[in-house]
Amino acid sequence: MPIITVFYIKLFINVILTAGLIGTASKTELFKTWQEKNDKLVFAIAFTALRLIPWIAIFLVLHEEPRGDIPFFFYKAEAAKQGGFVYRDFWSYHAPIFAYIISIPVWIWHNSRAIVLFMVLMESTILWYTYKTYRSTNERALQNAVIYLLLPAAFMYILVDGQEEVWFWGATLVIWRYTLKHKINYEIGVGILYSIALLTIKVTFIFLLPAILVVVNRPIRLLLVMAAIGLPAVGFLYWQIGDLFLMPIQHTEQLMTPNLFSTTRPFIEMMIHINEKNSTLINWFGLLFTVFVPVYMAYKGRKKHINELIPLLFIACFVCMMLFQASAMGAYVISYIMAVVFEVVDIRKTKHLVLLITLSWLTVVQPFIWVILEQPAYTSFSMFGNISYLLEYLLQILNVACFLWILQLTYQKIVSPSNPAAA
Repeated sequence: MPIITVFYIKLFINVILTAGLIGTASKTELFKTWQEKNDKLVFAIAFTALRLIPWIAIFLVLHEEPRGDIPFFFYKAEAAKQGGFVYRDFWSYHAPIFAYIISIPVWIWHNSRAIVLFMVLMESTILWYTYKTYRSTNERALQNAVIYLLLPAAFMYILVDGQEEVWFWGATLVIWRYTLKHKINYEIGVGILYSIALLTIKVTFIFLLPAILVVVNRPIRLLLVMAAIGLPAVGFLYWQIGDLFLMPIQHTEQLMTPNLFSTTRPFIEMMIHINEKNSTLINWFGLLFTVFVPVYMAYKGRKKHINELIPLLFIACFVCMMLFQASAMGAYVISYIMAVVFEVVDIRKTKHLVLLITLSWLTVVQPFIWVILEQPAYTSFSMFGNISYLLEYLLQILNVACFLWILQLTYQKIVSPSNPAAA
């Protein structure tokens, strides 16, 4: 099926999902009742209708081939299944264990569609435990879960493209739930869980660590635990493959959109020319703000217990990554949008609902237009004489505005009075 046809179909599905989302947002009282009496049934029905049946329709009935990163995932899963050593025998921009995890469904069904289903099941598992975590303190938790399933961005990036970014929230959720159960002496457990996450998903998860260190009671103990796990792992990789284990870092050198750099580049180029082939300095500069802003927020909220701050610091960290890292791509919205729905957005407020839907639509539409236009870099305002470029640039600006809005909501909640229910 031609890619433009796929895009039009995505837009049509987005309209249906948005209508369902608005309808769901208006049924608060009904969902409160269901949450008290039939939450498992409602969740199962929502999962079946919004994930399982569409997967069957797309990949088994229509026989569509998986798109996005799935072909690359399948290549890695096949190589891992055959006993290949990550980074040496096959390329990977993920943590060393990732390829072996996604090879599990390929052992059962040797088809790239199996990886998409695996990603859907992982997402739904993370969503279920997110709902369970919020259920006791939020009477709209079940409604939030269904709203998340109806978000066009989540539907397209996970069900259609099989993206794994939601795993970042899944790892954070595990750490958070641990601190909810262990309100003191949690550093060893958090250190172990964090180390496992770094070896499992992507190196970018390290961005959250500095903010976490600000709010834990014993940061040195946490670092020592992580070092006890991480250093032998790094040593083993170096022994086996030399410096090839640094491969995931190379992925950060490519300039992507939307972010503050891509939207301010026409202004920057008026003062200094940016060499895209040597953009490492730009990402290092962005890294400073990616780390500093969440650390500052952590400092402002340091009097609260860590279990009140983890979801908020996670959101702040990944929003900052999308704002300040010139290599961050639009798909990273999936890493934190589930947490946003449960933690900072109030669907009773029309403004919140509209902006959440807007962000979700932008996440689907802007990357496609950018790719169709052959990934333009706006180095001069004269480029906006092309109306297509101007439209895509405005979409990037709207994206960045939505990121800033989420960051503002997150900061406001961090500095607000403590929530006794969490601690």
